[in-house]
Amino acid sequence: MACTPWFCVGMGWLPISLGIMISATFVISYSISVGLQHVPAEFPYISDTGTYHPESCIFGQLLNISAALAFMTIYVRYKQVEEYNREASTQVIKVNKVSLVLGGLACLGMSMVANFQEKSILFMHLVGAFMCFALGVTYTFIQTWLSFQLRECSDMWGNIHTCRIRMTLCITSLLGLIFTSIFAGLANMKWTGTDPTKWSPDEGGFAEHIVSTVSEWVLAISFLLFFFTYIREFQKVTIEAHLRLYTEDLEPINYPEV
Repeated sequence: MACTPWFCVGMGWLPISLGIMISATFVISYSISVGLQHVPAEFPYISDTGTYHPESCIFGQLLNISAALAFMTIYVRYKQVEEYNREASTQVIKVNKVSLVLGGLACLGMSMVANFQEKSILFMHLVGAFMCFALGVTYTFIQTWLSFQLRECSDMWGNIHTCRIRMTLCITSLLGLIFTSIFAGLANMKWTGTDPTKWSPDEGGFAEHIVSTVSEWVLAISFLLFFFTYIREFQKVTIEAHLRLYTEDLEPINYPEV
């Protein structure tokens, strides 16, 4: 019997692929934007690294792929909880559906951030960022709650350490969201410059700006690590597609499922 690499077992490859794609998005766009002196090297906002050409094209393309992978991950998680807990309480079933909706909207927000750069349509960019971060944080808290609830029903849902790690990442991401929002507002009140993507220390509000940008990076990394906690549980499931044939009158053909 052939030996399967650990990262290819079950659906474990999915959150791994998501992590690789998001990391590539950040690293490539940051390297190009800093190399071309479009943004300063000292902790720019993530979206600032995808504002100017040519990095905006790469940033948008890779982030759209990341959004698709994120939704796939969220959907597999939803089906996993649903499949293994058909007799779970009504509350767990409803909360699982809510997490799917919120996670899907967060992924839509990520795609909006990719497609509406801040220099083009700032309002839509901010709406997308809010959806991605705020709804994303809510999604992580819901999934952490589900992890604690499901662990009481079955040992297959990992150990208590995984649940605690998820809770830590949830709290970290929430703090990152709060600090990013508050200090961004404080920085903008003091700012006297003309280009927010090239914020310099002599333009006012620079310290608050750095706190805000660092908090955004912490928030994004917390999301990334949260999805990595799915790897072990995803290795225990697979997903198959079944094809059912129909006649021209849309009547099912009684063939075995393919």
